Amino acid sequence: MLLKRLLIACLLVTLLYLAFPPFAYAYLDPGTGSYVFQLLIAGAVGLGFLVKVYWNRIKLFFARLFSKDETVDGQADGHNEDK
Repeated sequence: MLLKRLLIACLLVTLLYLAFPPFAYAYLDPGTGSYVFQLLIAGAVGLGFLVKVYWNRIKLFFARLFSKDETVDGQADGHNEDK
């Protein structure tokens, strides 16, 4: 348990150090902003595609999570959407 906390603390300190450097003597040309924008858009589209592909599994997961009935998974009536 102590090792896990130490690892998390080291990771957090490292991420904060990399996120907020003391001085950055660098030039960012205007193309850098559009590249970062492209990365954000590509990540959003990729996440949307991933949700679309696994939508039935996501629905089934939350249906099982919030259901009090044991037959939510579709196995009771012989139908299973995850084939």
